[in-house]
Amino acid sequence: MPLRAIDRLVLLRVKVEWAKKHLRDLATEILALEHTYVVIRKDDSEVPPHPITLIQRDVQFPRVPVLSFNAVCLAGDIVHNLRTALDHLAQQLALIGCPQLSQKELRGVEFPIAETLAKYEADKARKVRGMRPLAVKAIDALRPYKGGNDSLWRLHELDIIDKHRSLFTFGTDFVFTAGWFEGTYLSRTEVPHFAGVEPSAENAIKRDIQKAIGELRVGQSNALLPSLHQLVDFVDRLLTDFIPFLE
Repeated sequence: MPLRAIDRLVLLRVKVEWAKKHLRDLATEILALEHTYVVIRKDDSEVPPHPITLIQRDVQFPRVPVLSFNAVCLAGDIVHNLRTALDHLAQQLALIGCPQLSQKELRGVEFPIAETLAKYEADKARKVRGMRPLAVKAIDALRPYKGGNDSLWRLHELDIIDKHRSLFTFGTDFVFTAGWFEGTYLSRTEVPHFAGVEPSAENAIKRDIQKAIGELRVGQSNALLPSLHQLVDFVDRLLTDFIPFLE
């Protein structure tokens, strides 16, 4: 019995729902540590202070937020699951349009996102192989390239960074902790992947985590939780928009 569009959507949303779980877990990590900061001596910026002193938020010194390395991994998992959901969508669209595609042919099928329009047009034919023309047209309408669709490009680039280049960074100065080593790790970078970890809405620690995520204040355009929340919502809506092409 052929799969209905709604059945295919269920399969596609598995990865999105898993990303949502990771987002809740990430919010828990951040909410648990949002009142902890460290003193960073600006007159000794080349050598991290040792030992780094944990302080409370109300101490009036230059301070840097602290976060567990678990949060870095959770952020990467969120991004990767969302990108995977789009590739699963591409596979479904190819199988609908051309059920006889071999496994070897399907290996080249993915949701096309490129750095430039020219690169997108050059690579698209291979990535959308087997898809019906209307489905390809719907993908084209998303303008899935840098400068055409910021959300798609951001998701694609972040996934590449986490898989192949480095851990995500959250601000120019950040201190990480982990259960598998003693002390703390000071991270410094001139160009962070996220502007910082935006605090939750007031009193959110006492609320349900899911509600807290939905009420985050976007004080920085590239703060961690608001950025990831936006990407989750974007991919969730995109999959739903493709229901007409999943029959």
